[in-house]
Amino acid sequence: MSEAAAGYVPSTAGAWTRRLHAILSTALVLGALALLSRLAGDVILAAVPAARPDFGFTGLRPSRAGVSFDGALAPGARAVGVTVDVALYDPAHAPVLAVLHLLTWLPGMLAILLSLFWLVRITSRGVAGDRAFFSAGTVRDLRRIGAVLTLGSLAALALDFTAKTVAARMLTVDPRPVPGDVDVPVVTVLMGVGAFVAAEVIGRGLAMLDDLEGTI
Repeated sequence: MSEAAAGYVPSTAGAWTRRLHAILSTALVLGALALLSRLAGDVILAAVPAARPDFGFTGLRPSRAGVSFDGALAPGARAVGVTVDVALYDPAHAPVLAVLHLLTWLPGMLAILLSLFWLVRITSRGVAGDRAFFSAGTVRDLRRIGAVLTLGSLAALALDFTAKTVAARMLTVDPRPVPGDVDVPVVTVLMGVGAFVAAEVIGRGLAMLDDLEGTI
């Protein structure tokens, strides 16, 4: 009886794993390039001449700002709420501002890149074979991803808030209690918890497999 007649369908898990590995590897490379680009921006923020500040500290919301909507709204429309995001620059504090701005994005981006790196390692095991894929190394990498996405994201949130608070006190008058855009990483933390759960499931499965093989 032929395979088609028996209803047999060849497994495509290996092909999908290779595609996923390629996608994650590409994302890791692009993320690293984006990190270098943003680092260059902060270097410019620290070193650009005062006469031509092309870069500034972004993400701040001054408590006092006047905004004109003359000619910007359709007839009958009115603004019921306004949020002003500005990029501020002070040549007297340029190096300090560059370091503070670095703290607003670098920790969070490093957490994402580290997670991508470990995911690439996991999928590389999947390309090698199922035995390597479902292994203690995969469990360790998943736990590392969980730790980075949960604890690392919360640490990045604290650093972001602190850096923007300090910068707002340096650059604005009467800064707000929350001086700028501060994103609470709820989704990232949940993804980290999911990585811990996946690690626990695979770890228990490996333990059961070892017990079964020992019994046989």
